[in-house]
Amino acid sequence: MSQPLILAIDQGGQSSRVAIYTTTGECLHSFSAACMTTHEFIEGVEHIEQSPRDILLGIKACIEKITLVLGDDVKNIIAAGFAGQGSSLLCWDNKTGEALSPVLSWQDIRGDHYLKSSSLTHSQAQKITGLRVSPHYGASKMRWLLDNNPLVASANSNNSLGVSSLKIGPIVSYIFWHLLNTNLVDPGHAQRTLLWNLQKNDWDDSLLNLFNIPRTLLPKCLYHNSHFGDLALGKIKIPFTASARDQGASLFARGLPDKDACYINIGTGAFIQRLSEHLHAPEGLLVSPLWIPENSSAKQYYCWEATVNGAAAAISFLQENTGLQITPVEINQALTRNPGRECYFLNAVGGLSAPYWRTDVQSQFSEKLSADEKILAWLESLIFQIAVNVRLMDQLGVAQKIYISGGISKADGLCQKLADLIHIPVHRSENTDATLQGIACMAAAIPDGWKYLAEEDIFAPNNNPDLFRGFTLWQSAMNQWLSTKNTK
Repeated sequence: MSQPLILAIDQGGQSSRVAIYTTTGECLHSFSAACMTTHEFIEGVEHIEQSPRDILLGIKACIEKITLVLGDDVKNIIAAGFAGQGSSLLCWDNKTGEALSPVLSWQDIRGDHYLKSSSLTHSQAQKITGLRVSPHYGASKMRWLLDNNPLVASANSNNSLGVSSLKIGPIVSYIFWHLLNTNLVDPGHAQRTLLWNLQKNDWDDSLLNLFNIPRTLLPKCLYHNSHFGDLALGKIKIPFTASARDQGASLFARGLPDKDACYINIGTGAFIQRLSEHLHAPEGLLVSPLWIPENSSAKQYYCWEATVNGAAAAISFLQENTGLQITPVEINQALTRNPGRECYFLNAVGGLSAPYWRTDVQSQFSEKLSADEKILAWLESLIFQIAVNVRLMDQLGVAQKIYISGGISKADGLCQKLADLIHIPVHRSENTDATLQGIACMAAAIPDGWKYLAEEDIFAPNNNPDLFRGFTLWQSAMNQWLSTKNTK
């Protein structure tokens, strides 16, 4: 084999994966290593953590398997890229590489009280970072570690004496320290700390001062296509030429994202993204960096972004309220029902997110629903809230198609109803490696010949007056619900 190859790493919540791609997008080899996430309540607060050591050893084991399967063809790897969980972070010793804390998952919100006592408003945060104030992002978790983790607090006290080697940052920076001997971060991961300036691609002094986090503790901010360092595989050195947040990288699985398409992934939550060259999004949407290249004259790409929290995250709530196991069979059966009466769910599981952003409301069903109708109402609540966000993004121009992925998207009825309601085709892919393929494409400098090889199902829109009536009813109930503070 003499063709040039790309090495791609995807560090996710359940596993770390390493793969080899050709420069036209074909995956030749892929290996994975499981990584556990632990949940523990301490003094009434849930701590959601991962082991830095297990993650690092898993990635290294996968890289070793890649070198074994390639043999002499390792020399054909011309570039590598990394994609990871944007808001997961930890502290480590910059001299020894020893982790001084667990990885605090993006799901961990133990630093929420810092935000509640902060003067930072949503509008201020969005103007600087593109994000809203949220404990899912890194700043409050960093502050918690500095104040409450004994090893971190001790190392930080030495920092004032000028002898500390404490570093704190997204997990990508810890991985790069060990694989590449560098201490760097890309725009996507940096943004999710809530300390990064969207305009400057650097740490924001006002936010660092607000959270009392010294700049010296943080990795250096680079660009998405920077040279992040070299991975040594024997005598071969492979340049890391791309790094990105996992959700952003997934948009590049087909090459440069389509400006006329909405990208939706429905897993624990539903994530809606659309390519934009504009830094300012409509009220209720977020702005995230997708591709900020080193060349200042090259085009920069951002995405308008929205989240719907109560997707798979609502399943335990549904099971408690229906007495049923929410299986794919139950989901598909529910989607075929037509109750012929008021049937809706005001879905605030995990907090009512974009574009409403309310944490003071509690989920509620319309009256006297059967168990099957409650499942239908939940699924339609996802469809309806996604539709609201997709139409809000139409300020960029009316979307021509939707690319959908994720576990719940396997339900044909959901994809069909989404196509019917928004009245544009929905393309569903079975590609579970979109993040890996996307970061490989970015590392290869987004070549014109990149191909997306996964098969797709296409759902063409149909006339569905019952669905539109349900949507109108849901919108009316939602508006009435949000006009009052529901604290039941």
